Amino acid sequence: MQVFDDEDDYEYFLTLLKTGLEKENIELHAYCLMPNHFHLLIVPRGENSLSKFMQWVMTSYVRYYHKKNKTSGHIWQGRFKSFMVEQKHYYLTLLRYIEANALRANLSKTAQDWQYGSLAERTFKSRLLLHNPYMQLDDWINYVNTPQTQKELDKIRNSVNRQAPIGCKDWVIKIAQKYGLLSTLKAKGRPKHEKKL
Repeated sequence: MQVFDDEDDYEYFLTLLKTGLEKENIELHAYCLMPNHFHLLIVPRGENSLSKFMQWVMTSYVRYYHKKNKTSGHIWQGRFKSFMVEQKHYYLTLLRYIEANALRANLSKTAQDWQYGSLAERTFKSRLLLHNPYMQLDDWINYVNTPQTQKELDKIRNSVNRQAPIGCKDWVIKIAQKYGLLSTLKAKGRPKHEKKL
């Protein structure tokens, strides 16, 4: 289901993000709004601020959407998905993944051309939503526009789907143990039985 039908929808959602970020003391490091979903790389600074922020933004947008379209019911596909990221090794990989999302989906010719993503904000200084909008990374725009490896994409998508931490192996295990997330690291389904010969 498409949740952003036109420019007004995208802009309203971005306004909600800005208000919610200030309200809940959250840092936004990257974003990409797609026609039927969105990606955010955020750092919550308060206790329970992530869930409060997401609930407020998503509920506020649903009210706006239904009022505008004279509809009712769910528009989001379930609860939001979140996972922790090791800053040292995977932060830039995830930042790049988010900023290239519209390009991968063929919504723009270059990642920075998608006006509802943080790379456009970094490039054209069009909004002031990001925590560090003008970070200096050598050749970042070209890097984002270069396709990521299938291994990188698979690792990120696995973390999204399982809501598992992403990082180097030791860090992932440590974080999973600390926060009770070990089940997110295990393969889904029944264990495979070895055949006896």
